[in-house]
Amino acid sequence: MPVFTRIKHDVLVLTADGDYTAGELERVGARALASAEAAAPLLLDLSGAAGLEGKDADEIAAAGRAIAGLAAHVTRLAVVVGSRHAPRFDGDSDFARAAGVPTRACTSYADALAWLGESAAADPRAATG
Repeated sequence: MPVFTRIKHDVLVLTADGDYTAGELERVGARALASAEAAAPLLLDLSGAAGLEGKDADEIAAAGRAIAGLAAHVTRLAVVVGSRHAPRFDGDSDFARAAGVPTRACTSYADALAWLGESAAADPRAATG
C-alpha cells in the first residue's frame, strides 16, 4: 500500500492510501524528515486509508507509537480522517498519547492546515522563515 510524503504550506504531509502499517508510516516519515533542519508540523492524511475500517485499538496505538519515533522532528500533528474515526485520533485518544506530540483529528485539509499553522506560530521548535 502506498504511503508517501510531500510538503504543503510548510507542513510535511504524510498520506496513506488503502491499507497501511505503523512501520510504513514510520519508515516513510523518517526518510522525509531525515534532512529536516528544524522541527515541523505533520499532517497525517488518512482520508483515503480504506484499511482504517479494519484497524483495532492496538493497531491505531501502534501508529501513534510510529509517530512517536519521529517526535524529535515534529512540533504538532493533525490527522485528517472521516468524522466517525476522529475520536480514535483526537487529542486524548490512545493514538495521541502514544504519538507524544500535540495532536488533533480534523475532517478537512483546511482545518488541519489552519490548526497546524496556528500551533506552529506558538511553538518555539517550529521552523521559521
